[in-house]
Amino acid sequence: MANEITKILDTITPEQYTKYTNYQSEQHSAFIQSGIMVPTPTLDANITAGGLLTTMPEWSQTGLTDQVLNEDKSLETGKVTAKKQIAAVLYRGSGASYTDLAAIVSGSNPATQILNDFADYTLMSDQAIMQAIIKALFAKGTGTNKGALLDSHVSDQSTAANPVISPEMVIDARSILGTSRAKLTVIAMHSKVKAELEKQNVQTKHYIPASDSKSGFDTYLGMRVVEDDTLIPVDGVYETYLYATGAFGRNTATPKDMVTYEPDRDKAKGANMLYVRRARVIHPFGLSFTNDTVSDTTPTNADLVLAKNWKKVREDKKIGIICLRHKISVDIPPVPAGTGA
Repeated sequence: MANEITKILDTITPEQYTKYTNYQSEQHSAFIQSGIMVPTPTLDANITAGGLLTTMPEWSQTGLTDQVLNEDKSLETGKVTAKKQIAAVLYRGSGASYTDLAAIVSGSNPATQILNDFADYTLMSDQAIMQAIIKALFAKGTGTNKGALLDSHVSDQSTAANPVISPEMVIDARSILGTSRAKLTVIAMHSKVKAELEKQNVQTKHYIPASDSKSGFDTYLGMRVVEDDTLIPVDGVYETYLYATGAFGRNTATPKDMVTYEPDRDKAKGANMLYVRRARVIHPFGLSFTNDTVSDTTPTNADLVLAKNWKKVREDKKIGIICLRHKISVDIPPVPAGTGA
């Protein structure tokens, strides 16, 4: 059996492995399926070319003014300025091993399980990177420690007279984008927040489960629901996020000299090893990575979560991420009887 397992690992090519993990991520990631994370064709070429940072140039809105026509006066021209988003290329790797003896004793083939685990880990890793970036963009603080979107894209209702999430709160949060609010098509929440909205649905009828929805997935106020238990509350305050389609770019490509999948064997110990490597970009559109503080060759998640590493480069209405801070009813102490409140 040990020889058979080794052969399986040896016959898988790096291209096959990369295709498999990408397929698994695309099929099982709620953030990809919902349209929050989308591939950007130009990024693949930039990643393949190598380098630590990739640039996405764009133009600011032209400064146009309405002018009265006059024979003796020339029309003035408004300027358009070039801007750029800078994204970090994240080079990451991982490894796993098992011994011949373990395979023999268990009577099963661990190679398939390891490959599936790598695919699952890829999905979880993408999500962890995205959440680190989100925390940075909405970080509370001052100066360089303040999140780039803290003042413009947050609706903090956690200290309101009634801080429990409600349809009115979500509508108010969505209105932060003004006439661009229709772009917000996905709402991501902790499972306890989802339970809160489901309980409220007895009266509100705003939460439509997949079983009753023609779309095939849960919706709330017309937005697709993504359940995410990494949105852990802090001091009883939950953060629920509203996303536009394509709020994040996500690309994985292989630089020329990178080996994405590499098996090895220690014959003396009867041990099989498998190493995988990835180069990817996960980037919030409308922001730029400043590369202010990076602790390794490329940013770690601890670097991505630093507010000082991000700055805003687009107009507010063109950044499709809103944070709603609130509480849920189970965390609100009941009012004692006879208090008149």
